[in-house]
Amino acid sequence: QVFGEPAGSSGLSALYQASKLIASDFDLNKRLSAVLDTAIDALGAQRGFVMMRDEATSGLKVSVAREMGQDLQASSPSMGIAGRAALDGEPVLMADRDSDAQLSARESIIRQQIRSAMCVPLQVEDRILGAIYVDTRSTEVAFTQEDLELFLSLAAQSAMAIDNVRLYERMVETEKKRANLGRFLSPSIVEQIMKEDTVLVLGGNKLTVTTMFCDVRGFTPIAERIAPTDLVDMLNEHFTAMTAIIFELEGTLDKYIGDEIMAVFGSPVSKGEDALRCVKAALMMHTKNDELNEKRAVAGKPIFELGIGIATGEAIAGYMGSPDRMEFTVIGDRVNTARRLCSIADPGQVIVSQATYDDVKDYVKAKPIGTVVLKGKEEPVHAFEIDAMLPSAG
Repeated sequence: QVFGEPAGSSGLSALYQASKLIASDFDLNKRLSAVLDTAIDALGAQRGFVMMRDEATSGLKVSVAREMGQDLQASSPSMGIAGRAALDGEPVLMADRDSDAQLSARESIIRQQIRSAMCVPLQVEDRILGAIYVDTRSTEVAFTQEDLELFLSLAAQSAMAIDNVRLYERMVETEKKRANLGRFLSPSIVEQIMKEDTVLVLGGNKLTVTTMFCDVRGFTPIAERIAPTDLVDMLNEHFTAMTAIIFELEGTLDKYIGDEIMAVFGSPVSKGEDALRCVKAALMMHTKNDELNEKRAVAGKPIFELGIGIATGEAIAGYMGSPDRMEFTVIGDRVNTARRLCSIADPGQVIVSQATYDDVKDYVKAKPIGTVVLKGKEEPVHAFEIDAMLPSAG
């Protein structure tokens, strides 16, 4: 603002242009740049920067700057003025260095030849998002109270625009998280985790879970007989149908391993009766596979025969991998037992461990298949074949 020049009409124009420019992009850095450039242009400033408060740590950090050079050190007067506005929410105006007794005596102000400066908070209601600072070294320009009012109006408009971008970014991250969880968790479990706002971090907890492995018997000969594209289509149809059943019974899809499916019941959230729901899912998977086989046979395609193994016991459950690529999984001896029981299951069988049988015996028709020695285990395992659910079990 040149000495004595009114800012009314130009101020309204600046606010109108700012409203269009600031809301034109959902990229936060671009929006902050637009905010700063609009303020510098509207106020006749030479330099400036935007300082934002980190949502996680509440620390302050310069996000965008114009012509500030080396004057953004923590001890610089510009940073001090901006910090005051960002922390206290109070606007700061140094109208003219020569007439400002409080600021003009600072050696740093004199050394940097700052003639006039302003800083206002970026604030939405009682939340301070940061601050925006401008200054000039020109002897022809001095910021006035009227300029400060315009600056405050620009900042208020800008703060709402910035807050909208952050809201949009949170929504995008939420949907990414929801989509990621939805790959291996049932919708009801996803919703529970989203409500609790659980953060995905590496590490695990010891839980009692029921683990299932479902394997396509004789898959290699099938793969050798049909075209790769047809094989992929058949596998996708199989995985889609089996996963839908796992989710329907509120289980967790741990992973696909070639033609094998690994599922867990009781992690990351137990819905109760985990072993029973897992056994129900296994029987439903066999029934669904029979239906698909009828269609495959009519279409002249190979049929799939499934073997399923289930075990219940303690496991370490959690997100494992690296910070860049995490997968939710369970590990432990009982998980290995489930896989080895799967390996001995004949087509159409559901073989369960003693612990699983103990949890479901009142609800299923089952028979012992004796004590089996599983590869890699020293102690024999008591195993049972589940034939069907009892009518009373639903």
